[in-house]
Amino acid sequence: MTSIQKCVIPSLLEGKDVFVKSKTGTGKTLTYAVPVINSIQNIKPKINRGDGMYAVILVPTRELAIQSFDVLQKLVKPFQWVVPGIVTGGANRKAEKARLRKGVNVLVATPGRLLDHIEKTKSLELKRLRWIVLDEADRLLDLGFEKDVCSILTAINTALFPGVRCQTVLLSATLTEGVQRLAGVSLHEPLFIDVTVTLDEKGTKLVADVQGELQVSNEESYSTPQQLKQFFVVVPSKLRLVTLAAFLLWKNKAKETSAAKMIVFLSSRDSVDFHCDLFKECILSFSESQLALFKLHGNMSQQERTAVFKNFSQAKNGILLCTDVAARGLDLPHVNWIVQYNTPGNPADYVHRVGRTARIGLEGNALLFLTPAEVAYLQTLKQHGIRPEELLVEDVLKTLVVSADNKARKKLKNDPDQSTQESATNLQKSFEEHVLSNEQHLIAAKTAYQSFVRAYATYPSHLKRIFHVKTLHLGHVAKSFALREAPKEMFQDTKLQKTKKRKRDGDIMKKSAKRKVITEHSSEPTMRGPMPKKRKKKKTQCK
Repeated sequence: MTSIQKCVIPSLLEGKDVFVKSKTGTGKTLTYAVPVINSIQNIKPKINRGDGMYAVILVPTRELAIQSFDVLQKLVKPFQWVVPGIVTGGANRKAEKARLRKGVNVLVATPGRLLDHIEKTKSLELKRLRWIVLDEADRLLDLGFEKDVCSILTAINTALFPGVRCQTVLLSATLTEGVQRLAGVSLHEPLFIDVTVTLDEKGTKLVADVQGELQVSNEESYSTPQQLKQFFVVVPSKLRLVTLAAFLLWKNKAKETSAAKMIVFLSSRDSVDFHCDLFKECILSFSESQLALFKLHGNMSQQERTAVFKNFSQAKNGILLCTDVAARGLDLPHVNWIVQYNTPGNPADYVHRVGRTARIGLEGNALLFLTPAEVAYLQTLKQHGIRPEELLVEDVLKTLVVSADNKARKKLKNDPDQSTQESATNLQKSFEEHVLSNEQHLIAAKTAYQSFVRAYATYPSHLKRIFHVKTLHLGHVAKSFALREAPKEMFQDTKLQKTKKRKRDGDIMKKSAKRKVITEHSSEPTMRGPMPKKRKKKKTQCK
């Protein structure tokens, strides 16, 4: 068992409500799943699916729901009378309703869809419920599910048999005021367990089991696995696209003994779509091996997201381009590298992203892209106990020449700087030609550029000194999206439309102001038609 399982499972078997704070990748799913299935299969006489639900597991995302459901399916194989189920947003609601009508004993759900079934599905039975699990509680709050979770808890409490109380488990990687508030609503006399792993002087692992009251600290130190190697690379905006492509090619060579499996985090779904299509068309020709590219973001249909999640999990190598939808809770096996192409604002998000690798004792690597203006972000990470090492951009770009033909390799020996520059320029040209080759490609590049600038403006206020739109060189940012035109020329049409709209709105305001003046000066507002003109009095001359 892992450290969290050793500390938490005995307390759950005793029937206590538990608040668990533990870093990502420590086996939290089995920590609550094993006691839940153990208690349900022990019920005598044996339960059947028609009895309704005995356990509800709330998770923030669909992918985490699928992952948790797969774990439950493996656990209940010896106990065929225990039936697990799943309901998530985006899935077929009628099919879910039919499964609930047949009967489900352990239900994994996202909050919005479960609340919808509670309100509209009459066959949903809650009166025998014994377990409530809130997994990734901090993420539930970040996605705005606090009201839904509170409504679900209220509905459960009113539906239970009189005198019956559910055993509740709340799991979170961070402890914030929102999580503390949710714990106060859902838990009854909870046991707070904070599990951390440290090393002593000899290098042996020491497990610290801290139990006590919930306390929110302003400056929190985030712990990452010891076997995780963290790097950062400082890249000018105009070289970001080429550097990312070079790094992906470098770590996915055919001659490498270990197959690379990578996750690349981007700031928006438009950026994910653009980079995935661009790399499929361009960098595959530079690669000696077959690169499998996947994409995942919130705008995809449920069927597409499920297929990508399963295919990437089963693949031996590949590159997953995604947004933060894959940053929390997902257990994607054998991921070697986490690449954060766009910097996360909160250090907690950084920890969750890199937590997709180096899981359960395995080794892993992480790379953070920074521009020269963003180097101060390293001090923010350092304040939270995160100290990545530097990787030089020149070392990354040199791999483009090594992966090229024999002539380029000879040039590298004679003049390494010139050959590296030529290879990077050729790759950038191929990207730009691909964008200009088709109107749809150009629109996708412009849309991704706009989304990036908008996302850059949403960093928290305390980080505006590092990440501010005014510090961006928009011409160089356009280069990072394979655009040759300057942004002002590109978006001139939209600016003209805005100015026209402003003029039109101004004219409307002037007209409305004139109307107000007329009505204010009229003596009888109910009178219709114009006021009669007053006759001028004729001046009489004095004789």
